[in-house]
Amino acid sequence: MMEEQYEILLSKSTLLLAEDEERLRESFRRVLLLYVQEVYTAADGEEAYELYRKHRPDIVITDIKMPRLSGLDLVKKIRLKDTETPIVVTSAYTDQDFLLESIKLSLVEYLVKPVKESDLSRVLADCAAKLYREHHTLTPITPTLSYDLENKQFVHEGTPILLTAKEIELVELLLAHRGNLVTKQTIEEKIYVYEEAPPSALKNLVFKLRKKLPEEVVETVGKLGYVIQA
Repeated sequence: MMEEQYEILLSKSTLLLAEDEERLRESFRRVLLLYVQEVYTAADGEEAYELYRKHRPDIVITDIKMPRLSGLDLVKKIRLKDTETPIVVTSAYTDQDFLLESIKLSLVEYLVKPVKESDLSRVLADCAAKLYREHHTLTPITPTLSYDLENKQFVHEGTPILLTAKEIELVELLLAHRGNLVTKQTIEEKIYVYEEAPPSALKNLVFKLRKKLPEEVVETVGKLGYVIQA
């Protein structure tokens, strides 16, 4: 039985279903609507990718063999910029080559058709668990940028931005006091406690952090210190 928080999360989620067989696509859609709020359907890989770009669904389910763009190529295109969205692949048979390839693509599961509803329910619960973890570890900074507390990195439109150890310390200190000024002295005492740092160390640290980010996040407050606005 699916945990209640996962049922609630799924009931508010959107899903993209890519399946080239019309009757199967429609019957699958009806079943999925028992779990999720909305299902976008596509008859081929190219249409699926366009729907993905337009709607940014919470979950993707795709058949492996489709016209115009295969399921494998669809997943690869999505994963170029999006490492987080839960993706499930279905197939009428077990493809060992794809199973090996799929390890690199961070799939939730590879399901062999016909898909049993018990298996579907289990896999959707796994997708919900992934969404739940992301929802509870991502701190929104701007509409397109979040900070991932669990993985210690920024995430911009699904793409991670890796940080150094000192950058992580700085960001998390500012987030702990979000909306309030953190003085340079306080920051230096916290992140350079075990080392001698030149006077320019903090300034250089902020400069390098800003270069990694797509927009202004860390604001300078005169000569006093820095703030991340609430």
